[in-house]
Formats: sequence, C-alpha cells, structure tokens
Amino acid sequence: MSSVNFLEKLLDGVSVEWKALKDLTLPTKNIKWREAKRIYRYIDLTSVSIEAKTITETIEISSADAPSRAQKIVEKNDIIFATTRPTQKRYCLICDQYAGEIASTGYCVLRANQNEVLPKWILHWIGSSDFNKYVEENQSGSAYPAISDSKVKDFKIPIPCPENPEKSLAIQAEIVRILD
Repeated sequence: MSSVNFLEKLLDGVSVEWKALKDLTLPTKNIKWREAKRIYRYIDLTSVSIEAKTITETIEISSADAPSRAQKIVEKNDIIFATTRPTQKRYCLICDQYAGEIASTGYCVLRANQNEVLPKWILHWIGSSDFNKYVEENQSGSAYPAISDSKVKDFKIPIPCPENPEKSLAIQAEIVRILD
C-alpha cells in the first residue's frame, strides 16, 4: 500500500481541506553576510543523506569564505527539500543542532505555521509518492533537473478538520505518531 493511500485511510471519515504548502508555511529569511559576526555551519546539497533523511556533515563558513549559495537561515523544525535533482528525495527536518545555521539556495525551506500544521505532517507528505509524482511532473531541465521553490510550495496537502485547529493538530499528531 502506498504511503498516500495509507495516509488517506487514516483520514477516512474526517473532513479535510487540501491546502497549498505556501498557505501553511511562514516566510523565511536570508542571511545578510555584511552583518554576520560568527561562524556558521553550512548545509550544502550533499550535507543531507538521501537514505537517512538527516544532516550528516556540514562545513564551517564565515562572511569571508561563504559560497554564494550559502544564503538561507534555517530554524528548528524547518523542513528543507533539495530543489536540484529533486527526485533524489533529499530532504530532512532541521533539529536543534542546526537551528540558526545556513542552508544552500538549492533547498526550499518550509517553515510550518504551527497554528495550522505540524512540521512532521509536512515532512511525511514531502516523503509521499504523491509529492514525488508532483515533482516529476513539475521539474524542468533534463541534464540538471530542478523545481522552483514556488512550485514546491504549490503542492497541496490535506488538513483534517480545518474548521477546528486544535482538533486538526491532534489528528495530525496521532497520524504522525503512527507513521513515525
């Protein structure tokens, strides 16, 4: 059974509203290197393990030696998804250890509006076969395929009981617990 069918089965009988990720996420910021005073850990595209879905290695950078792609500030519970060669499924949830660090512009950063959606709810949908199919249909380029951040954020996920945020988050939490 596919993960989406399983998710849909878990949602059986619950009213859902399909919402685009852009309507469920908060804006993020890029670093202003001229104002940076410390050393950062840089999450490059190769930093995230495709198999483990975690950050396995980073390098330290400062304003003096930061690569041009080192721009996106990430926080705890952000989901990062590699938009370059996206069907490799290189994504992960940012843990405490990497809060406040810098990710490559090769990632789309999804910061859940936690009044509406749990970060792990988004994470499970990013890992779904539906999302992978969506990416395949919306990427461009053949030698070096990519998908834009805006296309990633156009992907829709189900929000259970949208009229009751407290109940919605409780349902999401229970389904995430089962999927974890």
